[in-house]
Amino acid sequence: MKKISASIPTIIQNSQIIKTAKSKKMKEKELPPSVVVFQHNNLVEARYSLTLQEKKIILWLTSQIQPDDKDFKKHTLTVKGFMDLMGLTGHANYKELQKITLGLMKKVLIIKEPELKVLTQVSWLNSARYEEGEGFIRLGFAPEMHPFLLNLKKTFTVISLSDLMQFKSIHAIRIYELLKQYQDIGERTLTLEEIRECCGVTGKLKQYGELKQKLLLIAQREINQKSDIKFEFVPRKRVRKVVGIKFIISKNKAYELRNDSIAHTAQEVKRKPPVNLTLKEFGLSTKIINQILKENTEQVIQYAISAVDLQLSRGHVRNAKAMLMTAIKEQWHPEKYKATPR
Repeated sequence: MKKISASIPTIIQNSQIIKTAKSKKMKEKELPPSVVVFQHNNLVEARYSLTLQEKKIILWLTSQIQPDDKDFKKHTLTVKGFMDLMGLTGHANYKELQKITLGLMKKVLIIKEPELKVLTQVSWLNSARYEEGEGFIRLGFAPEMHPFLLNLKKTFTVISLSDLMQFKSIHAIRIYELLKQYQDIGERTLTLEEIRECCGVTGKLKQYGELKQKLLLIAQREINQKSDIKFEFVPRKRVRKVVGIKFIISKNKAYELRNDSIAHTAQEVKRKPPVNLTLKEFGLSTKIINQILKENTEQVIQYAISAVDLQLSRGHVRNAKAMLMTAIKEQWHPEKYKATPR
């Protein structure tokens, strides 16, 4: 599966969220309307199967992470907060929350790191602590999740939670995450099997027509109506059989108009490392970096980095430093290196 470097900027829609998230007055159970989460691209593309409620718990826990956190902390979720998070009414259901967290403790996700030739199998949570009569639970991520959620400097995706929490389909959330990762490219091609694996329906929805009706169209309706992006999709065929889907991704102008009052006052914030730091990670000297910055626009450099990242993810690179120099000189574009289903 393909990757894109976060050195191509992803925009956070509300500049106030950082101040809000750091406010000591905010209760931990509250979810600010424009809070965002940062996930390593390998986590975005991980294989797992969660219910909608389980996924929302994970998104909530991810939203509690602060940019300067060095290790995972335990976070408290009240039963009332859980009910609000799920959009439920009526009496607080302590046993239902226990049931969901127990399910998360048992479920394993598979995270592939092609650039390191590593595959990690890990549970989402390392603990869920209840105290009788207190009406809350303390949750913490498993330490193996550290590289995918903390201190991210490159190859990450920024996702706004205000939209995802409105989704009624877990598949809509997963498709949104996968497409948001490629928003700056404008399209993404996935095999049917990749879609099934990422959406947790491996061995199910085996016919394309069934996958289209029960997953793709439902995800499309929710994403196009409720989020900052929209997409169309085109089946990719080998002979007469559909083997993959090409997603065409664009900004959702209708969404922007609906949120114009917020967008008017919000300042765009970019969370990306300076391009010189990214170049330094490839092993380039300060002298060479300064020369590159002098002779090339930042966009040319960013595209070259993304193209090399794609090659790295497929294990096609012996010398990343040399390839990056060539990519910048020849002005590679990641579009050229996107694979089609085999």
